[in-house]
Amino acid sequence: MTTAGQTPQPADAEFLNKYTAMMVSVWKDENEERKLLADPRQFAIDAGLPVAEGKAVRLERGQVDGLFTAEQLLGDWNGAEHVLHVPEAPLIDISELDERELEAVAGGVSETKVNIIVACVVNA
Repeated sequence: MTTAGQTPQPADAEFLNKYTAMMVSVWKDENEERKLLADPRQFAIDAGLPVAEGKAVRLERGQVDGLFTAEQLLGDWNGAEHVLHVPEAPLIDISELDERELEAVAGGVSETKVNIIVACVVNA
C-alpha cells in the first residue's frame, strides 16, 4: 500500500486504474450507475476491485471540495470496510475529452507517463 509521498506500487496502480475506469463508466452510462446503486459490492467485484471476503462495500456519493489523492482512495478502500467514492457528478468534464484522452483516463494509460485518477491524482 502507498504511504504519504510515495509513488503507488504496481498493485496500487492497477487498483487505481480499475477504480478510475469504474468511476468513468458510472458517469458515462446510466445503466452502470443503476447497477452500482443496486449492489455496490457486486459492482466493485465486476469492476475488478479486490473485495475482501465478508467485508462490506459502502458507497459514498458525496461531492468533494478538492481532489481525491491516491492515498485517500487506497486508505478508504483498505479500512474496516471498503469505501467506494463515486461522486454523483464527474470531477472533470468528460464531454470535453477526445476519445484518446477518455480512453487514457478510463484505462489508466497515458503516453506522457502520468497516472491520472479522474483528474484527481497526478503522479509524475
